[in-house]
Amino acid sequence: MEYTSFEKKNVLKPLVGKISKLKSRKTIIIGLQGGQGTGKTTLGKYLKNALEQKGFHVERFSIDDFYKTFEQRKKLKKKHPGNSFYEISRGLPGTHRERLLQNTLQKIKRGQKFTLPIFDKSLKNAAGDVTSKTIKVNKSPDFVLFEGWFVGLPLVSTKELVEICKKHKIDLLKLDPKLKYHKPVFKYLISYLRTWKFIDYLIMLQPDSSHLHFHWRLQQEKELKKRTGSGMSKEQIDKFVSPYLPFTYVCYERLKPNLKILVNKKHKFYRLKSG
Repeated sequence: MEYTSFEKKNVLKPLVGKISKLKSRKTIIIGLQGGQGTGKTTLGKYLKNALEQKGFHVERFSIDDFYKTFEQRKKLKKKHPGNSFYEISRGLPGTHRERLLQNTLQKIKRGQKFTLPIFDKSLKNAAGDVTSKTIKVNKSPDFVLFEGWFVGLPLVSTKELVEICKKHKIDLLKLDPKLKYHKPVFKYLISYLRTWKFIDYLIMLQPDSSHLHFHWRLQQEKELKKRTGSGMSKEQIDKFVSPYLPFTYVCYERLKPNLKILVNKKHKFYRLKSG
C-alpha cells in the first residue's frame, strides 16, 4: 500500500515528528493498535524506515510473533468446545506465549539483549506454528514498535461489552448467544494487562465504521484470488473477522491512546489527533 502525498504531509510527517521528540536514554516502546486491515504492519514498516533515516535505531515486532505452538492452541480449542472466539486458530487472548512476551519487553526496558521469536503462519495448513528461528538484538534500540490488534485491550464488564457492540451494530449474540463465551477471553486477558504497562506511547488506527474491517478483508481476498486462484468466501470472511470485532471495539471505545489515526473507507489516513 502506497501512502498519498496528503497522508504523508498531514498524518505521517507530523507523526514521525512527534515520535522523534520522545527520545530518551531508555528505549521507548510504542504500541500500534488497530483492528484487522487498518494498516498496522504497513505503518510500522514506514515508521521504522522514517525513524532510521533520522539516525535512530528501531526494532519492530508483532504480538503475533509470540503465538503459542500449534499443539498448545489445539489444546486451548478443545478446552473451550463450541466457543466461537476459540474456533479460529489464533488471535484471541490466551493464544500467545504471554510470559515470554513479558520477559522480552522487560529486557528491552532494562537495556538488555533480547531475542524475538519467529512464527510461521503458513505452517499446519495456515494454522501456523512456532519455528526454531529467532532474531537476536544485541544493541539497545531507541524505539521499539510493538503492534497488535488488541494491544492495550482493557477489561470491561459484560454490560459494557454488550453496550459497545450495540452502539457499533456488532451482533454479539450471534457469537455469544448465552453471553458466556467472552468470559474466558477476559480471564486470559488478565495476564496481558501487565504487558501493556511496558508501553510508553500508544498509537491507535481507527476506521470510520465496523463494516470496514469486513470490506477490507474482502478486498484482500479478491486480490488473493486474482493472484493465486483461491481465497475465502464472504461467509468464511465473516466467520474469520467477526470474533475479533467485539474486543476491537472495546479498544476503540475504552483505550486512551496518545494519538489516533483516523482511517476512511478508501483505506486512507485522513486525520491525526490526540487520543
